[in-house]
Amino acid sequence: MKVSGETFTCERCKVTAGWIAGSERSGLPHGWAKKRRKVHCLACRRDLAAEAVLESVPDGTPASELPKLKASARVEFELDRDADRPDGEIAKACGTSIAAVRKAREKFATAGRG
Repeated sequence: MKVSGETFTCERCKVTAGWIAGSERSGLPHGWAKKRRKVHCLACRRDLAAEAVLESVPDGTPASELPKLKASARVEFELDRDADRPDGEIAKACGTSIAAVRKAREKFATAGRG
């Protein structure tokens, strides 16, 4: 497959994407983002959101809670990105349960974010 024009490489995972030669599409692939000259794929953007939540975790938080906090951050990232997506799609993308997505969606509604 020949890629036309510009290609994009994720700063974090090094996956590369571009458009098929002859395509009329241009710009970053869907879900990718460029921030401060760094390009990240959607999967890495989710992971970066999950890692960012760890920076605000109080000292003494049990290690067993960290995976839950990271999963919640991934779901919140997806809800911020596209709140209209079905719960099942978000759960699958984030590797979590539909119940966890519903809980996050309720939290968003309470906070006036969705």
